[in-house]
Amino acid sequence: MKRATILSWKSIAGRWALLVMVSLLGAMSGCVTNPVTGESEFSLLSREDEIALGQEGDAQIVAEFGVYDDAAVAAYVDSLGQALARNSDDPNLVWTFRVLDSPVINAFALPGGFVYVTRGLLAYLQDEAQLAVVLGHEIGHVTARHTARQYTSSQLAQLGVGLGSILFEDVRPFLGAVETGLELLFLKYSRDDERQADELGVKYATKIGYKASEGSRFFGTLKRVSDQEQGGALPTWASTHPDPAEREQTVLNLAAQYAGQFPGDEVKGTDSSAFIPRFDKIVFGQNPRHGFVQGGVFYHPDLRFQFNVPSGWAVGNFASQVQLAPNVAQPDAAILLGTQPDGDPQSAAQQFVSANGATVQESQAGTVNGLSAYRLRSSIQLEDGSSITVLSYFIRKSTPEGTLLFVFHGYSSPAQFGSYVTTFTSVFNSFNEVTNGAVLAVVPNRLDVFNAPRTDQFSALVQTGAGLTVEDLAIMNQRQTSDQVQAGAVLKQVR
Repeated sequence: MKRATILSWKSIAGRWALLVMVSLLGAMSGCVTNPVTGESEFSLLSREDEIALGQEGDAQIVAEFGVYDDAAVAAYVDSLGQALARNSDDPNLVWTFRVLDSPVINAFALPGGFVYVTRGLLAYLQDEAQLAVVLGHEIGHVTARHTARQYTSSQLAQLGVGLGSILFEDVRPFLGAVETGLELLFLKYSRDDERQADELGVKYATKIGYKASEGSRFFGTLKRVSDQEQGGALPTWASTHPDPAEREQTVLNLAAQYAGQFPGDEVKGTDSSAFIPRFDKIVFGQNPRHGFVQGGVFYHPDLRFQFNVPSGWAVGNFASQVQLAPNVAQPDAAILLGTQPDGDPQSAAQQFVSANGATVQESQAGTVNGLSAYRLRSSIQLEDGSSITVLSYFIRKSTPEGTLLFVFHGYSSPAQFGSYVTTFTSVFNSFNEVTNGAVLAVVPNRLDVFNAPRTDQFSALVQTGAGLTVEDLAIMNQRQTSDQVQAGAVLKQVR
């Protein structure tokens, strides 16, 4: 969790109704023109709908995962993305390119021109041409309307189906997944869509002078990491972009084809020594400053708070909130923790009741480990006619970023609530200031870019750390452990 947010049960539980409404309104548009093919195709989304849906999804993606806080990296990715977009099949669309603060290796796009790469992906690229092909691929998904088409198919299939049907397997324990941005993120492209996006990515990159065959090397890297575990709620490239092995050769063939169509005096983007140092010191892996679990306790060094994690519960740590649920196939309870601007805990509780039309069952002012707090138990009617019982704590605490209200919600169905209320209470009452010096001093692992001091075997030049093996580092550098590396070559390790 990194930033403040105001939790809204109505916005979470009512998302399905909004999606259906958008679909029904979009249906009036009937057919739209595909910018890539020039053909008319049926869609629930007009161009204006696509942009509006992308804007809504973008806000939710940013809130869930956060934007990586490095202005130079953001500007660099945006500049390259804009150059590719200007030479795409939809150059007049207003395009947005973001670097997400996620350790997983992925890139994806939303309708309306929103394209994302993760800091995790940037660490595994070797040159600018590879990034150009990746960004071009995602631009291709937008220009060919793949996400809009999949969204149309998804909504047609789901009309009349209840809220539970759109809780995705990857984030099923967390009710926060019922959001437009995440629904779009987890839509699956067909193999034909992926092939077309590959072709468009190569086309757009080649068109502005990049050696698009470099993209095949990145697909080779994906093949090597596809079996590795990637933490976090964001899906990996391997789960959203299938079969990197086949596409490695496909990209090579496409690059040769488009190199003949867009010949140039120079083929740019292959200088690793200019590209890799741009990402020196980029955070690698999970950032413990934004929260981590150790010994059954969740610690947040930046905001200086901690609380106990129930045994057998899974933890999802997002940019805007921490989410917990029993680690079972069909969880029937959850805990959410978010923050709000400084205020009176009792007033915040009253605002929560009013905003959600809640029925108060009990309420009481008090303290939690010396911190001013307010306890609220309420019932909230959901859009589908069912209800949930919610135990909420509003706790006022100073942080290095200023005083905030920390808001816990523990919820379940009325029938199950009694089984969880003791757990909820125990977790909420464990909220406290972090005083452990080691926790407060924890720092993230970062990419360490250096020049090989001598000509030697790769395995002899890098230092392992952060739980990575020599093979892991070889994959990151797109090399083999036995490769001979020339003195002065730019290499990456993690420290």
